[in-house]
Amino acid sequence: MTELNRTDMTEGHMPGTPLTLRAWAHRHAPHLTEVSNSNPNATLARHNLVAITGDLGAARVVALDFERSSANDADTTMLVLGHAVSREATHQADPEGVTSHAARRTVLGGIPGAVVCALIIGLGVWFVTGSAPASIAAAVGGALFGFYVTAVWSFVIGTGQTEAYQQGFIDPRAADAIVIAITVDDHALIDQARQTVSADDTVRLYELDERGQLVE
Repeated sequence: MTELNRTDMTEGHMPGTPLTLRAWAHRHAPHLTEVSNSNPNATLARHNLVAITGDLGAARVVALDFERSSANDADTTMLVLGHAVSREATHQADPEGVTSHAARRTVLGGIPGAVVCALIIGLGVWFVTGSAPASIAAAVGGALFGFYVTAVWSFVIGTGQTEAYQQGFIDPRAADAIVIAITVDDHALIDQARQTVSADDTVRLYELDERGQLVE
């Protein structure tokens, strides 16, 4: 589904009724089932930018990019198409990758804060007291404080808490095509979203009108 054709996709759609993103996606990939959907009632607006990828990590990045382009998180929808996967078929403790993702964001965000706070507080105490034991203790305390603060900040700021972003955490084996869409009435937001999307060869962008037709 990562490549779309330009055939008429309005067949079977009742004129005058909004076309849902779910219906549009299933017309392009009728052989796939819906695995997850952040907004089952999402409809195409006057202007729409759709990203399609087979990579869940890339899909989450695009979802964040789209959400930063609009003040309303509800403008962004993530729809995952694929097939059912039995959890008993895998021996992985975290097939969706939620725990590993959180741990990675926390550690990578916490280390710089730990180093900076340890240096600042440790050196500050050294200059004031001239005591090596006190400076070491202060540096350790500063490191713990800095790690905690920046780890939490990195996780909250660098990780999406919206429904669209959260839908990207599923078993990768179940996802065959991930559709991320921003649906708005202001074309300026579409241009902004297109510029914001991180460069990734696995992601294809398509602009659609409210009927689901590709815009040249």
